[in-house]
Amino acid sequence: MKTVGIIAEFNPFHNGHKYLIEQAKRMTNADSVVVVCSGNYVQRGTPSVFDKFQRAEMAIQNGVDAFFELPVFYATASAELFARASVKFLTDLNCVDYLCFGCETNDISELWTVASILSDEPEAYKKYLSDYLKSGVSFPKARMNAFNKYCKSVNISLKHPVDSLLSQPNNILAIEYLKALKYFNSSILPFPIQRRGAGYDSLDLHTEFASATGIRKALKNKMDVTNLVPENCVEIIRNASAVTTEDFDTVFGYKLLVTENFEQYLDVSAELSNRINHYKSVFTDITSFITQIQSKNFTHSGISRALIHILLDIKKSDIESFIRNDYFVYARLLGLNKNSDILSRIKKHSRLDIISKLSSYYSQCTGISRKMLDLSIHADELYRMICMNRYKKIIPTEFERQIIVKS
Repeated sequence: MKTVGIIAEFNPFHNGHKYLIEQAKRMTNADSVVVVCSGNYVQRGTPSVFDKFQRAEMAIQNGVDAFFELPVFYATASAELFARASVKFLTDLNCVDYLCFGCETNDISELWTVASILSDEPEAYKKYLSDYLKSGVSFPKARMNAFNKYCKSVNISLKHPVDSLLSQPNNILAIEYLKALKYFNSSILPFPIQRRGAGYDSLDLHTEFASATGIRKALKNKMDVTNLVPENCVEIIRNASAVTTEDFDTVFGYKLLVTENFEQYLDVSAELSNRINHYKSVFTDITSFITQIQSKNFTHSGISRALIHILLDIKKSDIESFIRNDYFVYARLLGLNKNSDILSRIKKHSRLDIISKLSSYYSQCTGISRKMLDLSIHADELYRMICMNRYKKIIPTEFERQIIVKS
């Protein structure tokens, strides 16, 4: 029995995700598909458009056999930590044979070349990177320039331009996945799948494979997305309660008012903390606030992640503690295909505690696992409160939610 793993956000689930699942099974000849997916907050530093159980239902209806949640403190982290934690999670399940991921370049040998250089960081590369950073350019630009210069210095020839390999979002994550596989010496084999349809941030909806960004924009504008998602997801989306960053403006504004030491939070440097304190007196909304404090040293996505960590009380010290304790203690299951034997195989081989009933596990867990769960539950209850406030309806608590099961 072979199992393919997929690291995802499904924000929201769309035709491209269904294609990825189908191709992953076809390319690897796998019997089962396991997904580790962001919960109610995602890597770009925003709340997910639909809650994690609605997205789990869409995935389970479209070929996923077991759907696990990536805890919020990793789901909202930098690309490197997001990828490293996700790969560690799949490795710790101890039954995943392959990792499939979509990217703009599916040349695995070339992706491995880039990943190996960035993992090993030869002295010459590090010097070039330091020189470019001192010149005042942003880190992404400095890394690209340093990598390009290093390859020329050692006569490494790449078929694809360096700027496409190191600037396109899915390629960046693909390289981080490979770095993580190497870091953990994981036995999981990577299989890149060429991305089809609209680009990562494209707003083009006249295609079978629209981007998640385009679909979120369409949902926000109350446009019809029926042809952009699998047929069995249409009714789920119609009944779902969409959430936007703007829904969190007031509660984040209050967080700014009652906080002085922002540097304690993940991804907040001393300089960024000073800028946040400087501008917080004129805060009106999250989107414009990001623009106000943005500079060549702080990218939009980097600031977004920092702000979501402030909002959700995700501190550097907590993450350092979790990583020291081997990243994970538990794996929370959100969705399951009952016709698959994947859960029994996971329970037999996994080094993680499998949470199928949160209340039971929570009542007996202590220490690091309790701290991890408390952070996650706090974030989820805030999401729930915002959603209930917007739609004036009662939503079950985390302890009342049931696993999505496909019989």
